[in-house]
Amino acid sequence: MDGLLIFDKEQGITSHDLVYKVRRKLGIKKVGHTGTLDPMATGVLVISIGKATKTSEYIISSDKEYEARIKLGVLTDSYDITGEILKEEKVTFTQDEIINSLKHFTGKMTQKPPIYSALKVKGKKLYEYAREGKEVEIKKRNIEFYENELLEFNGSDEFLIRVKVSKGTYIRSLANDIGEFLGTYGTLTELRRTRTGDFKIEDSIKTSSFQEMSLDEIKEKILPMDMALSNFKKIEIDKSFCKEFLNGQFYKVKDSLEDEDYRVYCDNLFLGIGEIRYIDNEAYLKMKKKLIGDL
Repeated sequence: MDGLLIFDKEQGITSHDLVYKVRRKLGIKKVGHTGTLDPMATGVLVISIGKATKTSEYIISSDKEYEARIKLGVLTDSYDITGEILKEEKVTFTQDEIINSLKHFTGKMTQKPPIYSALKVKGKKLYEYAREGKEVEIKKRNIEFYENELLEFNGSDEFLIRVKVSKGTYIRSLANDIGEFLGTYGTLTELRRTRTGDFKIEDSIKTSSFQEMSLDEIKEKILPMDMALSNFKKIEIDKSFCKEFLNGQFYKVKDSLEDEDYRVYCDNLFLGIGEIRYIDNEAYLKMKKKLIGDL
């Protein structure tokens, strides 16, 4: 069984909890998730099954879309409401001030990840340093905000936004940064991921209903693994050369192609990921990641 399942993760469980549930339900060991969601967060979590686990890195690196509720005037050690409150003050802002702050968080920027995160420094997760009370240098990361908009505002200190961001963006850090920009503190109180790459919340399975589904019902929900590579260009090779190509032989490309990765098909059957190699100024396609068994 190979493919992808889109879940609407419920609050209170970890991404690893969901992987365990899928393994147990399907009786398959090779199961992975494609981007951690904190226990407090809900929404899209794509689970890869079987050979599709080899595509996880491509889903992880895709853009994400979230709905995030932020409370101003509150600072916690984790930058979200589950953490210990360090500072708190009464604040009031106008809608225009909130909208203007969001305008600042657009385009390419650098962002400092929260100390309570699974990001590793010197082989150790940041939250492990935090729990031990040790200080560690956290380097800023290059990220990008593609879109943001204000969805709700309570008139003083709490608001809901929709954001579309690049990989590696921490919405908890965004909450903290917006607070600092406004001259106060900010903490994340709710987070819902509504999209990961081309995978949308509307097409997801509720984690609460997954256990009640039959295997046949689940199989109907499994998506083909090449959907994880929709941003790759497609290339079809001659049917007569399929086995040779899968065995590592180079396939001579007739047309001039860009030096990048491709989704490779043979007789409309997805084989895997191929890359272009140039030999004596002639282009050849080579299998980079095989995602199908023997023909």
